[in-house]
Amino acid sequence: MLRDIDVNLYDRSRLQAQFGAFLKTDALKTDTLPGRVESELLGEQYARILKDSARLVAHQWREHIERSALKGFLFHGGPGTGKTSMAKRLAYEMCRIFGNDGGVEGSAAEPGNEVVLVMVDGSDIARGRYGDSEERLADFFEYARDGESHGHTHGGGHGHRHEGDAMRRTVLLFDDVESLFMARSAAGAREWHFSQNSVFFHGIDELDTSHTVVVLTTNRIDLVDAAVIDRFMCFEFSPPSVDVQIEVARDRARLQHLNDADIAAVIDRIREGDPLRSLREVERLVTQAYVNKILTRQP
Repeated sequence: MLRDIDVNLYDRSRLQAQFGAFLKTDALKTDTLPGRVESELLGEQYARILKDSARLVAHQWREHIERSALKGFLFHGGPGTGKTSMAKRLAYEMCRIFGNDGGVEGSAAEPGNEVVLVMVDGSDIARGRYGDSEERLADFFEYARDGESHGHTHGGGHGHRHEGDAMRRTVLLFDDVESLFMARSAAGAREWHFSQNSVFFHGIDELDTSHTVVVLTTNRIDLVDAAVIDRFMCFEFSPPSVDVQIEVARDRARLQHLNDADIAAVIDRIREGDPLRSLREVERLVTQAYVNKILTRQP
C-alpha cells in the first residue's frame, strides 16, 4: 500500500513553484479554460493542447463520469518538446478549478479538495523478482483511486465517499512509457513486458474517470503497445517554431538576469543556424550564455 511519501507527488505548491501563480484576473474564473500563469508554456501548440485536454478532464470530473471511454492522453513527440511539462501544467490547471488546499483565497472549489499529480517512470515500477513489478504497478492505480493506505481521502476509499467529504483528484503520469509498456512486436520486448501490459490494461479499464486521469508521454510511439495507444487520446508535440524558440530563449534569459545583448548569439543561432529540435536545446544554449558571461566577467 502506497503513501504520499512513497510516490513522486506534485501538489499545488510544488506545481506553483514551476509555473508561478495564476494571474489574479483568471484565478477565480473556474468556468474559463485555461487560466494564465506567470511562467506559461509558450506557443500556439501548447495553448491548444492545454485547452482541449483541460476541457475534457474538467467535464468528466464536474459531471462525475465514472466510466468514461476517455481514460486520458498520450503525449508523443521528440525529446524536450514539453510533453512532461504539459502534463504538469494540466494538473496545475485542475488545481485552479477543483482544488482548495491552501491555494487561491475565495476559490469556488469545495473546501478541503485537492488535486495532485503522481509521476511514475521505469524506476518506480522495476523490481527484481518476477511479479513484483506488476504488483507495484497495481499499487499505483489503487493509490490514485483511494489515496493513502489509511484511507483519509474519498471518504475511506473504495468508492464509499459521503456527501461533503474531501475529494482528492489525481493526474497519474507515466513518463517515457515506451520503457514500461512495450509493443509485442518490438525487438526488445520480453515476457515481463506483456505481464505489465496486462496489469496496466486492467487498471485503465477499471479507472474511475470521475476523479482520475492518466497521461502517458513517449519519445518513441513506435515502441508503445498498440493496445495502449488505442485507449488514449493522442496529442503530437512537434518541434517548436523559430518564434517560439526565441520567445523561450528570452524568457529563460530573463530568469538568469540576462538581456538581449547577452543572448544575441543564441538568437542568431536560432534564426540562422541549424534548426533546433527541442526547447531543451534552447535552454541549454541560454545556460551556456549565462555561464560564459559569469566566467568572462572581470574579477
